[in-house]
Amino acid sequence: MSPELKTTDPKDIFTGGGEMGVLMRSLDWSQTSLGAIQHWSQNLKTAVRIMLTSRQPMFVWWGEDLINLYNDAYRAILGGKHPEALGQPAARVWREIWDRVGPRAESAIRNNEGTYDEALLLIMERNGYLEETYYTFSYSPVPDLEGKPGGIICANTDDTQRIIDERQLALLKELASKTADARTFDEACKLSATCLATNPYDLPFGMIYLIDPERRCAVLAGTSGIESGHALAPQMVELNNEDWHFAEVLNTHEPYLISDLDIRFRDLPTGAWTRSPHQLVIVPVAPSGETGKAGILVAGLNPFRLFDNNYRRFLNLVSAQIAASIANAQAYEEEHKRAEALTELDRAKTAFFSNVSHEFRTPLTLMLGPLEEIVNACPDSLATGHCEQLEMVHRNGLRLLKLVNTLLDFSRIEAGRIQAVYEPTDLAMLTADLAGVFRSAIERAGMHLQVDCPPLPEPVYVDREMWEKIVLNLLSNAFKFTFKGKIMVALRSWDDRIELEVRDTGIGIPAEELPYIFERFHRVKGARGRSYEGSGIGLSLVQELVSLHGGTIEVSSVVDRGTSFIVSIPNGCNHLPSEHLGVTRTLTSTTMGTAPYVEEILRWLPKSVDSSETLTSEFSLSVPIQSRQSSTPTARILLADDNADMRDYVKRLLSRQYEVEVAADGIMALAAVRQQVPDLVLTDVMMPRLDGFGLLRELRVDPTTRDIPIILLSARAGEEARIEGLEAGADDYLIKPFSARELLARVEATLKLIRIRKDAGQAVRENEERLLFALTAARMVAWEWDLTTGISQRLGNAAEILGLGTSNADDFYRMVHPEDRAVVEAATARAIRGEAPYDLEFRSIAPDGRTLWLADKARLRYDDEGKPSHLTGVCVDITDRKQAEEALQQREAELRLVTDTVPALISFVDSDQRYRFNNRKYEEWFGRPATEIYGQSLREVLGEAAYEEIRPYVERVLAGQQVTFESQIPYKDEGTRYINATYVPQFNHRGAVEGFVAFS
Repeated sequence: MSPELKTTDPKDIFTGGGEMGVLMRSLDWSQTSLGAIQHWSQNLKTAVRIMLTSRQPMFVWWGEDLINLYNDAYRAILGGKHPEALGQPAARVWREIWDRVGPRAESAIRNNEGTYDEALLLIMERNGYLEETYYTFSYSPVPDLEGKPGGIICANTDDTQRIIDERQLALLKELASKTADARTFDEACKLSATCLATNPYDLPFGMIYLIDPERRCAVLAGTSGIESGHALAPQMVELNNEDWHFAEVLNTHEPYLISDLDIRFRDLPTGAWTRSPHQLVIVPVAPSGETGKAGILVAGLNPFRLFDNNYRRFLNLVSAQIAASIANAQAYEEEHKRAEALTELDRAKTAFFSNVSHEFRTPLTLMLGPLEEIVNACPDSLATGHCEQLEMVHRNGLRLLKLVNTLLDFSRIEAGRIQAVYEPTDLAMLTADLAGVFRSAIERAGMHLQVDCPPLPEPVYVDREMWEKIVLNLLSNAFKFTFKGKIMVALRSWDDRIELEVRDTGIGIPAEELPYIFERFHRVKGARGRSYEGSGIGLSLVQELVSLHGGTIEVSSVVDRGTSFIVSIPNGCNHLPSEHLGVTRTLTSTTMGTAPYVEEILRWLPKSVDSSETLTSEFSLSVPIQSRQSSTPTARILLADDNADMRDYVKRLLSRQYEVEVAADGIMALAAVRQQVPDLVLTDVMMPRLDGFGLLRELRVDPTTRDIPIILLSARAGEEARIEGLEAGADDYLIKPFSARELLARVEATLKLIRIRKDAGQAVRENEERLLFALTAARMVAWEWDLTTGISQRLGNAAEILGLGTSNADDFYRMVHPEDRAVVEAATARAIRGEAPYDLEFRSIAPDGRTLWLADKARLRYDDEGKPSHLTGVCVDITDRKQAEEALQQREAELRLVTDTVPALISFVDSDQRYRFNNRKYEEWFGRPATEIYGQSLREVLGEAAYEEIRPYVERVLAGQQVTFESQIPYKDEGTRYINATYVPQFNHRGAVEGFVAFS
């Protein structure tokens, strides 16, 4: 039996519509072109119903006049236009922006297609003044009864505050980063003014003045958006000038607003707008301390914004950042003046230490290298006495080199030329390895070495060479002053720091000596140690190296009980200079490894301990006389050096493993290379006729020799020489003096590296082929857009899907569907600016004319200077998926149309007895919209009595039976009704009942 249907009041479409629903119900719609409500089409009623029940700002424009209807949330957008805007033509309501939104509405109606705009700038007049706003909205055409567009429904998102906040934050970041390195007042002001120009929306123009207290005036120091000399930008303003109010602003420390700007001045700059500002504000720039430099910021204001608290707060932040840059410049100038007195002395010391160390390198190479070989061969070829004398010479030669390197470290630190290379390091392993090399010597001395270096949670950023010197100096110092007990090395991780502790049970340090322990050349008087040797600068060097890591070193000691040194450095890399993270070291390394430290402390042991066994291969820098087996195949090496002794020495070292040819200068070497190409060239830098750099250039420009590995040898240890060699194309740069083992290791490593490069090149080519095959099979396109050249490279089905190979941006945009082109261009622009990730779906025109759907996702890459350089992404053909989604949406619409047309109550109830669908007749029966019924339980909608009446049938259908019954049902709000109903169970793929369809 069919149910008795209720008569629906036309005004029921406004039910649940909040205040706007009440207002619409009371309006006489017959006076509008829409006519009386009872004559409205069902589609219009549906659109209004959807709009009123939405919490998002929405409106409906209907009919030829596009009569305006809107919900509660949209009132904030209308501002002062509410409530008069209700029922008015849209062109009248939004007359000030109709030139922008009107064509979009016309396009939606005429073409029966939706439009979409993201963060569109609209200058609205809704509160008595023109106002800058940004909205994201889409116009969706709504069909009338004939299927033609009868109106528009639109959802809006207000992006105004977000856009304003983002550009203001960008300016503050720009000020903080670009002015940090300002060194003078003028530079700070000019850089600040340059930064202000990046936000011409909120600051159409600006001037920065510095106060001259002696002359009682303000002097123009920087301008933005306005030429110096303009009537509004005088070079000098007296503080007591009443037109400018500078004195008042400086005294009150509060901004002063001038509102009649457009009356007092003509030809004002407009910034990013088409009209000039009518207001400017004068903001004080606070001085730093009692002697700091004060200033004034004069800023033109956005003509389309009110000068409210947010605007005032923003300008105060800008002023504070300018004040900080001026303060930094002032501090730098004062520090510069204090340092000028020491500059010449520092230069002299640096030059002296550098020259001394450089002069020592060549003779030390020729002394230490042969000595290492002789010391190794002593037991077989020389008497014991001679061996001891040679060992003494060798030991003191290493001490001399160690001392020269230490002095060079100090000279670089004092001159600010120390080069740190901070890189993530397994600090626990490195520290344990360094401490472990002392174990043999410590145990020979009858003591115990305790190493407690558990794995750390993450790698630590350190300069490995500096860390090596820190650990070795501290351990050497502990061994020197400890005679019994133990030496402990411990590494600990705290919340934000790493601590290294070197603790001993030695003689300790008197309390009165602790404040001076890190001073250079300081010695504790009367201290008993294993040796009186030493320069007294080891701990001072450790403190300097720790400081370069942003850390601290502390010492605690008790006489006759021991001493503890604790080094603490921060985790992460934010505290370290970014220019020293992961870079290539260019200055000469002064690291000598662990051997000199271990050999030195072994000499401190008693004669009974320090036997000939102490110079084992574990600690020796020498190379055994006998040939060693190398993994490198026999190779031919060309050696070029004008020093005969050096040629003979190096040739003798290399001839044990390689075929060596020698040349006395670059000309002879070049002739030998052209006669027979060697596997490696080893050349000195300073040679007559053609030097090492000249030889390097000649070999690199010749296609037949450009890939030959080249190692430069030089006594010039300066940064410029090393950079010049590496930039010219050298594979390695070996500084004299070098050990025989180091030379052989560098040569073997270079030869291995060349083979690895060849193998890697082949592997890369094979991987590229595999990648191309995978992309082609998956109908994917991998692409990379070089932002500097505008050229885009593509792999995969680029020709088939996009019709493009290598192309530029214009080619790409032309293949995008015209209706999606603006969206793609906007998304690309935002991604390049770093404002939002590039991730969108759009249509394209295939080479054969078909319309394809593509999913495109990319990430932005930056160059070494932090500027965007490349956009790298993947594009996938998703046409099949989109077509399936459209088909599904069509089926759902058809199902809704059918169920709404059937004169019966149809609903779907899930296994929890909650409504998941009901047709229009169901809504009319209960007088409640679908949104109020959806998700409610049967008991809540029908009432307790009605639910108890049908519960047996519900339980049966949920058990899997189809049920048909007739019954009188006492509904909660509708009275007792006589119904004929059928419940049909719905099963999932596992055969379980997931709900039932009810027909009545």
